[in-house]
Formats: sequence, C-alpha cells, structure tokens
Amino acid sequence: MKSKHMRAGLAAALVTAAMCGTAGAAKFQEPPVFSSKKGVLDILMVAKTKPVAAIAFMPPGATVPINPTGWVYEVCYRSYSINDRCLPGKATSSEFGGVRLALQPGDSLKIRLVNKLPAQDKNKVWHYWNNTIVEPVPDENGINLWRTPTNLHTHGLVVQARAGTKTKPWGDDIYVDLYNPANGPPVHQPMDHGEVVTSGVLDYFIKIPINEPSGADWFHPHVHGITSDSLSSGLSGIISIGQHSKYLSDGKKAFPKNQVRHLILKDMQVLDEGTINFAKGSTNTYPQPVTDGEVLDDQQDPQFCTQYPGSQSETRLGSCPGTNVDEDNDYTGGQWYFPVSGVVYPTIPVNRPKGEVWSFSNNSASATYRLELHSNTGDYAMLTQLISVDGISAYLPPGTTIADQIKLGGNRFEVVPCPGTWPENFPEPMCIKSMVLLPGSRAEVWVTYRDAKGNIVKPPPGASATLRSTGITTGETGVGDPWPEVNLAAVTFSGTYTDSTLVALKLEGEALKLNGPQGIFSAKVPYAQAANLPEGCASLAPGHRRRIFFGLVDVTNPSVFGLGYEEVDEDGVVVPDTEQDVMAFDPMNDFICLPLGPGQMPVRETWELVNLATENHNFHIHQTKFRAVDPTLAPGSSSTLAATLHPDTGPGVMEDEATMQIAVVRDSAKATEIANDQNGYCTIDQWRDGTCVTIPVVVDIPFSQLGEFVYHCHILEHEDAGMMAKIQVVAAPPVP
Repeated sequence: MKSKHMRAGLAAALVTAAMCGTAGAAKFQEPPVFSSKKGVLDILMVAKTKPVAAIAFMPPGATVPINPTGWVYEVCYRSYSINDRCLPGKATSSEFGGVRLALQPGDSLKIRLVNKLPAQDKNKVWHYWNNTIVEPVPDENGINLWRTPTNLHTHGLVVQARAGTKTKPWGDDIYVDLYNPANGPPVHQPMDHGEVVTSGVLDYFIKIPINEPSGADWFHPHVHGITSDSLSSGLSGIISIGQHSKYLSDGKKAFPKNQVRHLILKDMQVLDEGTINFAKGSTNTYPQPVTDGEVLDDQQDPQFCTQYPGSQSETRLGSCPGTNVDEDNDYTGGQWYFPVSGVVYPTIPVNRPKGEVWSFSNNSASATYRLELHSNTGDYAMLTQLISVDGISAYLPPGTTIADQIKLGGNRFEVVPCPGTWPENFPEPMCIKSMVLLPGSRAEVWVTYRDAKGNIVKPPPGASATLRSTGITTGETGVGDPWPEVNLAAVTFSGTYTDSTLVALKLEGEALKLNGPQGIFSAKVPYAQAANLPEGCASLAPGHRRRIFFGLVDVTNPSVFGLGYEEVDEDGVVVPDTEQDVMAFDPMNDFICLPLGPGQMPVRETWELVNLATENHNFHIHQTKFRAVDPTLAPGSSSTLAATLHPDTGPGVMEDEATMQIAVVRDSAKATEIANDQNGYCTIDQWRDGTCVTIPVVVDIPFSQLGEFVYHCHILEHEDAGMMAKIQVVAAPPVP
C-alpha cells in the first residue's frame, strides 16, 4: 500500500479539482416532510447505510468520483411499508440530509425503528477499548459497541421519558439498545445500559403534550459510546412542532409558512487510501488501513483541515481539503464536507416579500459553527433578527438592554442594536450579526436584504451573500478545538423589499407562553399519579441549588471525561456528604432523583454549571428547557434574568443547550503546568482555591416530565467518553 506521505504532492495538486466537482452546482432542497394526519404520525424508520449521492469525492489520481457511504434513516408512512420495509417510490425518503417530522401539539408520534446498520471494525471503534488503562484491551462495558446498536432520542421535546415493556412501546427513553440480528447476539457486559433488544425492531409511542411549545427540535440515536459515530455518519433528522404563525407576524398578518427554510448542518470527513491512527486505550494509537472514500466517523479530527485557507486561491465552497497534522495523521488527499440539508454548497434564492425565516439545526457530532451571512455586494456581515433559540421563540419585554440580550442568548449571539423604530406593542427585537452553534443547538433568524447599517432596503441588481462559518477555536490554543472556516451556501437576493416601515417581526414568544398558567412548565402534569418516593429521592431544600462540574476523571488522562456534583445551601456552603468527584457516566448510578411538586405540579430547581476546562463544554438536559439566571439581581426583580420568574416578563429566552465559558488560570507558571501536565483541565480543588477561575452558568430548570433521563455535554466526543449523568424525576408522594 502506498504511503500517504508519498502521495502528498499529487494530492495537493488535485485539491482544487476535487472541490470544483461538488461546489455551487445544486439548488437548496428542503428536507422531505412527514406530517401527522388526524393527530397521528405513524412511520417506519430504518437505520441503514447508503452512498451519499450529494458528495462526489475524487481521490488523488482517480478518474471516477466516489460517493462515500453514510448512515441514513429510510423513512416512510407505515401504510407505505410491508414486512418492516419501505416500498420504493416518492413516498419513501432515505437521503443523507435527513427528513422533517411535522407534528402539532397533542399529536401521537408512532415510530417503528429497524436496525439494519452493519457491524464495525473493532480496531476503529474508540470506546470498544478501555480508556482508563494504557494497555489496549477491550472495555468490558463497551464490548458490544462494534455491533452497532442503536435507539432514538427526540432532542428538545418536552415529553415523558417512558421505558417500554414487551407489550408496550417505548417513549423518549435512551436506556434501550436495539441490535441488528445480522451482527450477532450481544454478549453480557457488567454495566447495564438498559433493555437489550435483539430482534432488530423496536416500537416507539411518544405523546406530544397539548401544551408542547411550537418550535424546532430534532432526533438522533443516543447509544452511549457510539452516539458520535452515528451522527458523524449522518444519522439524524429534524422535528417541527406547531406553526410559525402561532408566534410570528408583521403585526397584522402571520408570517407565511411557505417562506420558512430548514437548514440542517451536518459534516463528513472522507479519507483517501492510506493509514490512520485509531485510538486504543488511554494513550495509545495504532495505524489501521483505510480505503478511498472511507468515512472517519468514530474519531473526527477538528484539525482534518487547516483552520483557515492557506491562500486566496483556496476557495472553500462547502468543503475543505485534508492536511498533514504533524505527529498525528496525514489527511492529505481527503476532504471534509459541510452539506446544508444534504446539499454541498447550495444556492439559496431569497426573493419573496418579507424575506424568509431560516431555521438552523446543528446536527453535527462535535463541530461548532460561527455562522455569518456575509454580503458579497458590500463586504459586511448582514444583520438578521433572532426569532428562536433551541426550539423556543423568544419574548423580550420592551426596553430589554443589549447587555441583557447577550446574557439571555447565553453569549452565543453577536447582538447589535436594531435600526429604526417599531410599534409600541412589539416585544423588543433582538438583532444579530453572527451566532455560535455548538452541537445540538438550534436557532431561527429572519433574513431579508439589509444594507451595511442594518436597514431593510431594496436589493441592488445582482445582490448576493455567502452563508459561512468563519472559523472558531473552542478554548485555549492546544486544548480547544480549531473548527475550520468554510463557505456553506451561496445566497441571492431579489424582490425582498416591501415596506420601509417594516423593521422587525412581532414575536408572541413561546418562552412566555409555556411558563404561563396553562403552559407545560406551570400546569399540572396530567399523567402523574402519586406514589411513594424511591429511597434517597427528595426535593431540594428551599434556597438550595445543585452544582455540576464538567471535567476529566483523571486530569492526566485526556480520554475519560466526567461530571461531578454537590449540593449548595442558601449561603453558598456545600451541604455535607453530597460531594461526588468527577466520574464517568454510569447508568446504574442515580446522580439526581427529585419528585414533582405537591399536587403533581412542575418543580423548579437552580443549577450552577462549573467548567473545569480551558475548552468549551455545552450543557444539555433531556425532557425540559431552562433559562439563564443572574444571581446578583435583587430579590423581587422583574428582570427576565431574575432568580424568581416574573409572570409578566417571563424568561425572555429558553434553551436546552448552555455554552460554558472556559476556565482561566491567571498565574502563568500554573497555567503552563495545567496545560502540559493536566491536559488543560483543572481539578475541583483548584477551582475552589482560586487557581482556576471560571464564572459558573446559573440556570433555572423546570421539571414537568417523569422518567429516567440524562444531562450531558452535547459535544458528543465528550459525551461518549463519559461526560454524562443520570437523573430521575418521579411523581410526588401521596398527601399524608
């Protein structure tokens, strides 16, 4: 086999040709839609492999492009299936970009999930190996991962985490592993990851509450240890609840539903022939052969490309060329693709009155995007209006300051003043120039042509823009990941100008509604029945909060991530005997158990999230949303950031992803030590004594759904490596 180094010169000469074969030729395509009918969406969903037609990879020296093999969901209505197979034709979709499940509050979602995924090479499945020891031996708790089990999680839905039985279908519960019988039966493993289903078929029934908030959510597998593999290969889709017309208008008419685009962001690293070092154990890597067009799914490398183009002639239109990473892997000749809704560098025409709403979903496993709509006509970042965050439309009280808008957005958005004036009955609009989407995040923006000052104007002839990710490093150099700059889509403008008095859209925000009297976070939980509490399960004492630490289990081992825990009283003092060191995910360890409030009402808790790393992490929790809190505000404040939620102003913004800022080590000598000897991660003791300074993210979390679920970092490289913990919510006990 030829060495990749021997072929580097030839590969460099052909990079441009490989890129041009996929760039700018295709139009944007909306994801195929499967809609509920008469209150029910009943579909068959087959997880399988399929060549990705939208990606034409040209290996160095080749004359025929390769369509790399991705993992896809083949989806059809159950009425168009037979023997757990979708019938061929237009009623079946199986594209890499993913589908959209269109649901309404009160609907029933029925899914028959079939696992047809192939087994993987054990040598290329990172968490098949024991990462707590140096010797490369299989991990007895991950011994079955190469058999590619799967399951399903509806990310963002506020629904019950209900386990299934032999006679009842599953709800949105990740504690089940579905195996493809063709890959052989799983062997016993000491750590119980949940129910084991070997038939290859699993039925789900998810009841959407009648007070479920309208917005943008998504779905993907959630098998611990290979969640990253699944998403890196393409296995995900999106969910829309309700209609934009419920919360979005120009003050007179609802925003047109046919002027909403759904932009699903995925990425795929495609290799050419050679060898790649695959991780085995905590510090070992071993070379394994790879073939032309093979997908690097298990251990995606943020350094696959250089972070920024090497010269002006390197035009990154939907992809970037692989590079040689010193003392690591040589990806030269490979290509990293960033399709939008399954199309590599599509053209998006914006040409209707009132412009468009773009609904972004970062379905990548680990990649972070800093998105900007850059005007080619005037060379500036084009202003857009933020509509929703993580599937919940915002409601900002009039007069909300820019500083508070930044805090409400979790420091993810480059907020600027909106130009012009708007009617007094409009909530405060939030205008942004760019946004950072970590994995799992969603955001919706209103896009219409604007000049350099942000004013809505008639687009000049030939007006165009580029949707791009400008490149971002998520932490200190050498610790944080350097995600690359890449152009994602070409945008053309014509005919979007309507009325110069229309400077903002009116948001009847779901963030306010879902905390109102009949909102899902305020109304009685209808299915909860009083029951005795499990041993050790109790409500937080008044004024107490939970503190969660994000770090490494052993700071000398960069391969095993984890979460720590303690309870803190109203004076900020740690409650004795509540401390738990940073530990990797153990599904048999109930980190947290809490009951609903009296009368089966939702209960709110305050959590304090502490990042021990000099790289970013993002906090995600299943079955609920949360809001940012400013603990320095005086009691009784009407601010959207107040510790106690004000019924009139509401939370402003609710989310299910919180980005934590990095830890800072101010002593230079100690900073060097932590970077070199501790892999850039502090210990809890170093945080306590002030060696490492990080401002905790404080969130108010309402719990309104029963079941066993999880909270974790949604950078899936970190989650699969242990940065996840179990939580259980149970019904309130009977009244004495």
